[in-house]
Amino acid sequence: MREAKVNDEIIQASPDSPDRARCPACGAPVTKRKRRRMDGSVVYFYRHVRGEGEHCRLRHNPQRR
Repeated sequence: MREAKVNDEIIQASPDSPDRARCPACGAPVTKRKRRRMDGSVVYFYRHVRGEGEHCRLRHNPQRR
């Protein structure tokens, strides 16, 4: 997911965003990750911590809001 909550404020994943936040849908902890695309650019996103947010709709379909 590209957005997460920090101090009840929605933030977008970026190089300057915090490494840990909360899922906006279920409140479970998420961590920031990055992925290098084939064109060389870097994409930042948040992902649920392993074992957390099992029933969160954003865990299985990050495009939904």
